[in-house]
Amino acid sequence: MTKTTEKSSEDEEATANLVEPLLPSNSEEEGLVIAVEDIERVTLDQELLVDESNWEHGEAQTPGCRNSFFAILFLIQFGVVVSLSVSGIASMGSFESDHFELHKALLFMIALMGSVVGVSAAIMLLLLGPLAEMMIQVSLVLSPLVCGLSSILSLAFANVIGAICLAITSLFGVLYAVHVWHRIPFAVANIATAMEAVKENKGLLPLAYFFTFCAVGWTLLWAFSVVKVFEEPGWIKECSTKDDTDSDCHLSPKGKTILVALLLSLYWTAQVIKNIFHTTIAGVVGTWWFTPQEERAVGCCNTAVFDAWLRSNVYSFGSICLGSLMVAVLQVSQFLVRMARQRRDESGNRIGQSSLLLCLLQFFVDQLERLMEYINSWAFVYVGLYGYEYWTASSKVYQLFQARGWSLILNDHLVGRSLALMQLLIGVVCSGIGIVLGLVFVGSPVAGLLLGFVLGIALSGILFQVVTSAVDTVVVCFAEAPNMLRANHPPELSDRMITAWRAAYPNECGF
Repeated sequence: MTKTTEKSSEDEEATANLVEPLLPSNSEEEGLVIAVEDIERVTLDQELLVDESNWEHGEAQTPGCRNSFFAILFLIQFGVVVSLSVSGIASMGSFESDHFELHKALLFMIALMGSVVGVSAAIMLLLLGPLAEMMIQVSLVLSPLVCGLSSILSLAFANVIGAICLAITSLFGVLYAVHVWHRIPFAVANIATAMEAVKENKGLLPLAYFFTFCAVGWTLLWAFSVVKVFEEPGWIKECSTKDDTDSDCHLSPKGKTILVALLLSLYWTAQVIKNIFHTTIAGVVGTWWFTPQEERAVGCCNTAVFDAWLRSNVYSFGSICLGSLMVAVLQVSQFLVRMARQRRDESGNRIGQSSLLLCLLQFFVDQLERLMEYINSWAFVYVGLYGYEYWTASSKVYQLFQARGWSLILNDHLVGRSLALMQLLIGVVCSGIGIVLGLVFVGSPVAGLLLGFVLGIALSGILFQVVTSAVDTVVVCFAEAPNMLRANHPPELSDRMITAWRAAYPNECGF
């Protein structure tokens, strides 16, 4: 009987790991117990305790698939594209060339990609560690400095209009740097806290490359499906014979619909892959934030990473599909508007460029798409933390920042600027490595330079996705439950976060 009870208890604990973390429900009795426990655990510095009763907290949702309709719709379109791609692959011949030494090119790519990954990880740990503050400062100074020097150079070449535009841009850059300079310590504190979570859950780094592999594989499958569509007679083209030797073919209305559907499929699936990863990171960092050290899983590929990944792919998959679809629709709209602006008449003139309506429409769609992606980045943090369905998560995060102050999320721009500068630096370093490897393996330094730079930018961007998602989650968790950082982690982390927050926002810090 005891063994049966113990087994049942273990099963319940395993099931509980799959439940979205992290805060229990906010019933009055449980809330009182949790508040007392938190106060007992946060005994190192009573002055830093925060009264969290002034805002509503998230609640862990019971296991269950949410927004299931959109998950089913996504799987249907994915299955259709995969079926088309399999047919497209079967109809293509193999590629052979007597002048292409495949083994040397393969060794070159392996060596270059391995070097890029190593360099990216080393530079990230260095520059996002002791040099994080310097990187943010340099990113703020560099942009207006470059614009100012470019303005002087344009003036030297008698380009007065260009010099004036660059000078104005430089001035705005200086004003922005002065305005946000006092926020740098809080942005650095966010990065430091996020990096602590990433270092304790190193399995996120290989997971980043797994999702990249999925994205590349999906793009190839989609390309093969497009080949299949174009090969099938009558699917997208209508042809009329002019004479015995010539025929006139053009896209049919059905063909245009098929191509737009394929384009939507491309963008939608890419967004789903990206947002699954983002939601997984939010779940991992949230588990790290809310779980005491003695109860946290340890190791590179610990259960926290696996459980968060499983929750994102099961319970929250429909919510991710819904939010991703909204962005994908806007991305397709962007593409169609741009295509409309590129239309030419019989004389070769672009008739869409002069259309004010199309110009305004493109601006509107571009801004809406950026806004939608920005909203998603915060909503999916709440999805990863608590397992809310998409609309509830969006509403909850809005209410949280309304209660805690919108200035909290403005530090996201500072982190993004520094990461962009780091990507450029890594691209330059990797282009130098590419030159050496290009000479050794394929005898082409130019190819090595270009590939090294492109791979450096791309692969470092993958690693930095881990950092940006972790920073977003830290921002939400700090706004949601600052006491839990103090309770579950070394006091230095919460000291730094709260001190920097008080210094950056003395009039609205709330504690």
